[in-house]
Amino acid sequence: MTSVHTALPAELSLLLVDDHRIYLDGLAFALRELTANTLIDTVTSAQQAREKLAQHDYDLVLLDVNLPDESGLSLLRSLQAQSIASPVAMLSASDSGLDMQQALKAGALGFISKSADGAVLREQITRLLLGESLPTPKPLPASNGPTPRQLEILQLLAEGMPNKLISRQLNISEDTIKTHLKALFQLLDVHNRTACVNAARDRGWL
Repeated sequence: MTSVHTALPAELSLLLVDDHRIYLDGLAFALRELTANTLIDTVTSAQQAREKLAQHDYDLVLLDVNLPDESGLSLLRSLQAQSIASPVAMLSASDSGLDMQQALKAGALGFISKSADGAVLREQITRLLLGESLPTPKPLPASNGPTPRQLEILQLLAEGMPNKLISRQLNISEDTIKTHLKALFQLLDVHNRTACVNAARDRGWL
């Protein structure tokens, strides 16, 4: 049986883009076993990724969907528009089928779950590096999208309104606003208002 190490080139270069340093370090550690000579660069923001990609071509870029300065999907679209040579696969802690479909539509080679263990990660990345495809995700049911009220809140959020002004504009309590925002953060797998707006734009909700 052919092993992963003999199936791949002797030398391999990867760029890992994720703002969670502990996960990033663990991912780099797991992927160093891909070949005897695997070069791994790690960055924690979209801007740092742009700088690395302006200097080097990589065999594969693993890009987190959610980054602090720009969404991963937005960065991917930008890289595709610039005809960056390095192929990209997306990483996400979310199992959102919509995220997966958006990533593939934007030009990602595949979509890899952060919950995957080291062996599964290596197997999936090896398949991508060898030109194979990962299973195509099914579209997310429409019922998993935002409610009409959440869309209203998103629009005001995108205009830079704080919770107090959104509350007055929509004539609902600030606690209700916070509840809707919490639901939106979970739906979009984000942790702050800026990332929420960026992710909503990526999905065409704004």
